[in-house]
Amino acid sequence: MRLTGLTASEKRVREDFRDGGRTSFATGDPAADDPAVGSTWGPERTLRASFIRGLIEEAGERRAPLRVVGARVVGRLELEYLELGYSLSFGECWFQDDLDLHDSRLRRLNLRGTRLAGLNASLARVEATVVMHRARVDGLVRLDHAVIGGELLITEAHLSHPGDLALRAERVRVGGDLMLWGTTIEGRATLRDAKVDGVMSLERARLSDPAGQALDAARIQVGSDLLADELRAEGAIRLSGAEIKGLLRMADTKLSNPGATVLEAYQAKIGADLQCYRGFEADGLVRIQGAHIAGHARFDDAILRGNGTAALDARYAEIGGAARCRGVQATGTIAFASARVGNDVDFRGTVVAAAVEESANLLYLGNLRAGELTLRFAVPPAGGIYLANAQIGVLNDDPAVWPPHLTRDGFVYERIAEPGPVTDRIGWLERESAGYRPGPYEQLAAVYRRQGLDGEARRVLLAKQRARRRTLPRAARPWGVIQDAAVGYGYRPERALGWLAALLITGVVVFGLRHPVPLGPDKAPPFNALIYSLDLLLPVINFGQGRAYVATGGTQWIAYLLTAAGWILATTIAAGVARAVNRA
Repeated sequence: MRLTGLTASEKRVREDFRDGGRTSFATGDPAADDPAVGSTWGPERTLRASFIRGLIEEAGERRAPLRVVGARVVGRLELEYLELGYSLSFGECWFQDDLDLHDSRLRRLNLRGTRLAGLNASLARVEATVVMHRARVDGLVRLDHAVIGGELLITEAHLSHPGDLALRAERVRVGGDLMLWGTTIEGRATLRDAKVDGVMSLERARLSDPAGQALDAARIQVGSDLLADELRAEGAIRLSGAEIKGLLRMADTKLSNPGATVLEAYQAKIGADLQCYRGFEADGLVRIQGAHIAGHARFDDAILRGNGTAALDARYAEIGGAARCRGVQATGTIAFASARVGNDVDFRGTVVAAAVEESANLLYLGNLRAGELTLRFAVPPAGGIYLANAQIGVLNDDPAVWPPHLTRDGFVYERIAEPGPVTDRIGWLERESAGYRPGPYEQLAAVYRRQGLDGEARRVLLAKQRARRRTLPRAARPWGVIQDAAVGYGYRPERALGWLAALLITGVVVFGLRHPVPLGPDKAPPFNALIYSLDLLLPVINFGQGRAYVATGGTQWIAYLLTAAGWILATTIAAGVARAVNRA
């Protein structure tokens, strides 16, 4: 094909292309060469899209690159289905219409600083790098199903298609890094099922699709780290099912999707740490439910404003390291229910405020498995903590910031880092939201025993019996009061000795002043007030005095009292011994 009717600028490009050189229309004046004013450029730097297509067809199988700087391209440049063995470079250019590279083959694509109405590179094959540094596209950029052997560099660029798709790169394959560093995207960006062999960077990017999905990267595969430091996003960030071989870092990141989910990483797989910390703010729910995180999950000093009810959902997550929520400020519930954490779950210095109902649970840790649980809040939570059936190694808490109520039935812990006074711990047990439950008392007593605090364990079990008594019908409570007063339900056996001593002294004094009458004067042994009182008090022992003498008058009521008290003490002591044996 021979080109005819060419303008001076087109002839110049043709000659440079034939010689393997580069054509630059730049004047050296930054203001005049700015592609933002490219629509005003004159014929001296204008190229027809049909000319560029014809030039490529005329070149045939040559391998020298086509390189143009500072040109104004009019018309739609249609280069679809072409197989080029060389690079295309349009630096600092202005395109009146779309650039169409659908299903094309080329060595490298450079659009550095160029302004486009749209770019279609779906199904394209680029052997090396695609560069769109500081490019501006006022329309859709399509890279879906494209295969890029090197890096995809859309850095400090501006993609604008508000209210619609701005970047569509579903199933794109990138052999190197995918860099969106410092780029602004107005409209939805989708990278669903994309595969990036290197690092993916969203650092300092600005994504905006309010009330929509600012970034949909579901099931994306990243061969190294995904870095999103200083990212600003309006709309949801979706990473459901993502596989990230390295870490996912969002330091000093601000995400906003009020009233909805702002970060969705459901069942994501992260090969190192998840780091949402150092200035991380989320106006919406952060959801990592079912995620697999090989390292730590860190939310230190994060601000989680929630979606109106929940702030952080980490249910069923599997975290190989620690779950650090130190210094978090959360409005709404935090849930690690049924999560598995290799090390500690740490809420040191955390502030958890209720978004709606003050009395609701704010921390859901039911069925959690963790090496340690730290509950040292900056201030007491406005709601309760749900710990039913959780299993942890060490409980590290602070009585000064206990929540108003807890649910602990089935909660198992091996040790308490700082047990504190047992009276405080009993008060802690009495905060059970469901009322009396025997399990929490039994668990605390078992922990005290393991830590060598047997006396504290007995006091906890005594408190358990007293709490249980309050749940009984009124008619069943007196016997419990008697057992409590007598021997502390068997956990205070020393009380029985005190009662016996008091009653024995009473008997000695009363019967010493007024002797009982002998039943058989000729056969009765000499009267002894001490032995007589012991005979009345000890129902299973007979010293002979109790059968030889009988109290008369008012003293017989004292005798009845000693006999009844003896039987009651014997019964309660036997019950206490039996309970102690069963406990052992």
